[in-house]
Amino acid sequence: MKKTFQKTLIAAAAGVALMSAVGTASANSLLFPYFTTATGAQSVLSLYTPVANATTGVHYVYNYGTACTHFDAYGKLTANDILTHSIASTTAGGFGKAVSGDTSTPVYFPLSGQTGFLVVTTRDTASNTAATALQGAMAIVDPSSGLVVSYTGVDNALDTTNVANEGNFAAITNTSFALASLPASLVTTSWYGVVVGDMSGPIGLGANWAGVYTASSNGNVYNNDEVAYSGTKSKAITCAGALTATDLMTDAQIASVTATGSLIKVTGAGSAGGTGAVLMKMQAVQAAVGAPFAGKQFLHREIATN
Repeated sequence: MKKTFQKTLIAAAAGVALMSAVGTASANSLLFPYFTTATGAQSVLSLYTPVANATTGVHYVYNYGTACTHFDAYGKLTANDILTHSIASTTAGGFGKAVSGDTSTPVYFPLSGQTGFLVVTTRDTASNTAATALQGAMAIVDPSSGLVVSYTGVDNALDTTNVANEGNFAAITNTSFALASLPASLVTTSWYGVVVGDMSGPIGLGANWAGVYTASSNGNVYNNDEVAYSGTKSKAITCAGALTATDLMTDAQIASVTATGSLIKVTGAGSAGGTGAVLMKMQAVQAAVGAPFAGKQFLHREIATN
């Protein structure tokens, strides 16, 4: 009974995010920049398409782990169908389909204890209009970290009946971000960065995406009172990976802003096919903050400044 209630509640959260996207998305590839199959956590995907996709189906491409390993397979949706399911397979801790009698076919991720990102594509019909587009949302609950979030998929707005457009997010050229963080004694801040670009080649070959995004602190780190501490550091992310504020600071800068928090006006560049990045900001609130925020974790997409 408890597991059934949890499954229904999480599915409802994903459904709310999905309904907010219906009628606004206009793409055939959707990027979901973060999922987790950590023990006790549930990542839940909801997909909707007005067009049946049973011939070549719905293509799931998972990218997971520190090596950003490629894993893919085809599922199936019927017309005007909503498919909601756990990302993890039942053997990896997932619950399966939210509605057990659903005749659509999801593609589950078979490993527990992983994080990564997902690209989902429909290939049967020219689905680059709101009337025919694949639409979707991800909901995540992780009791161990306190994370509860839902978000809609990132739309590439291309017709992927042309296979060269599958996973092509090269139109996203965001490379500059204002990365702010509070003192670590209050909030632990990090970013999960997904390198975007034209992923169609690696997807077609079943290969790992190897686009690169390099972030630079651009010469200064600021404390909470606008005091600048000079020095430059950079970090390169291949495919996807974690980024922290201290990755972009010298030891002296770290010592100067630890007690105050920081602002880094990041500039960056893509290479090896990468055109930019999608950064998902994660903020874990420490016990010192007290109720009601202590023990909670927040996640949102960082807004680019270019």
